[in-house]
Amino acid sequence: MPLRLTRVLTLAALLLACSGAPPTPTPSPTPNAGPLYLRAWLTQALPPPALFGWGPMMTVSEAVMIDFNVAVPAIFPGPLMVLPNARGISPAGQQTLIDQARELGLLSGETDFTGGGVAPGGQTGHLLMIIDGERHELIGDPARTVRCEGLRCVADPGTAEAFAVFWRLLSDVSWLESQLGPARPYAPQRLAILVGPVQPQPDFQPNRLAWPLETSLADFGQPIAGDGDLRCGVVAGDALPALLNALLQANQLTIFVDAAGNERSLTARALVPAEPSPCDGSEE
Repeated sequence: MPLRLTRVLTLAALLLACSGAPPTPTPSPTPNAGPLYLRAWLTQALPPPALFGWGPMMTVSEAVMIDFNVAVPAIFPGPLMVLPNARGISPAGQQTLIDQARELGLLSGETDFTGGGVAPGGQTGHLLMIIDGERHELIGDPARTVRCEGLRCVADPGTAEAFAVFWRLLSDVSWLESQLGPARPYAPQRLAILVGPVQPQPDFQPNRLAWPLETSLADFGQPIAGDGDLRCGVVAGDALPALLNALLQANQLTIFVDAAGNERSLTARALVPAEPSPCDGSEE
């Protein structure tokens, strides 16, 4: 019979559990970057374009923690792209995350913590943890009910509830604050771009920006299966700075115009390290 595990959370974490200029670069990885790669993300039974903007809830890579918990101005049109936060995380902080996962029984070989499946229409939580080269790929139900008593949330190790407790710890890392550096905008190495037809907005006057890449908007990326009006592509390397600068000047109504006069609307987001492309599912 597994021992009952209790984990004390900070008050902020408990409340959550129970209730254009280019960006500043992230801190350079330290020589002692630590043993952990971690990525936590959600999936749902929706068409691919609807999931395009869903960045991972949290990523830890090369001693940097990246999250998409960014405040977005409550205005329309808002910015076209909001960069995630990036904070340095110490080796001790990474080890604390590993210890939490191990104590919750998530690293013992079991991979499915959905407890019989996620409710129809619900979201599935995915965790990828690579610890000193050992890969752990887990799924679970992040909405699983967890019993909380005062400042403690309780779960038996290796259960669906244990996965939910760990997910809640990742969703609010204020309990890990002493091991984190200051937050700043993440400087991405890759951008995912969804190109589509211009969507008229009769009550708003859109602005227009020049498409900064040599590839025409009509030929950019690859078609989205089942939707011939949409094309998806990933931009990296020498073309990245000019595109990023243009995207950070744009808003949700901006129309991009290429050298041939093609006009398109864009959706864009930063990709985190080792995240698969939303266009074809391949890692880069």
